[in-house]
Amino acid sequence: MKTTSIVFGIILLCISIAGFAGETSYEDAVSRWQSHKDVGDWLKNNFSFDKTRQRTIHKRLKSQGPSGLLVRAPERFYYSSRGYCADAANFSIKTLNKMDLAYNARWVFIWNKKGSRHHWVAAFDYEGKLYIMDYGTGKKWIAMQGIHGPYNSLGEYCEFLASLRVPGFEVDDVVFRDMPGGED
Repeated sequence: MKTTSIVFGIILLCISIAGFAGETSYEDAVSRWQSHKDVGDWLKNNFSFDKTRQRTIHKRLKSQGPSGLLVRAPERFYYSSRGYCADAANFSIKTLNKMDLAYNARWVFIWNKKGSRHHWVAAFDYEGKLYIMDYGTGKKWIAMQGIHGPYNSLGEYCEFLASLRVPGFEVDDVVFRDMPGGED
């Protein structure tokens, strides 16, 4: 009986420690992050591409047009860490601007010549140059992932994309664009 109580106590202690050491709130995480690199590291280590969500959003876009685009709010995304490219871009943009408005984080849309799976990424300014944050891809497009730059223009980023050999992707155009949908 005493052994059972000790084992039970140890299990409760381990669960408590795991709870404190692991998950924090989105607000707590952002308050600890010092730069865009922290946001990128979190995405690199936590983001999982969700093909089902991508298909759902694709169907919404076909039936509703641009207003069918739906992204997860940063707080919700932080807890699930699953989604598609626009979810990751929205998280990057909102988080960078929450950390420091000087990042001037904004949406970039990438037209894919090889099909209707176009791509959203986050652009931001750092030390007077343009950077792109892209962690919102699946395994097939993993070569696109990372923090890219410094660039003087989106044209330079477009050249970088054109140099990649990514299955099912060929860059057509890269433009700044407002996100036309809403958050869920």
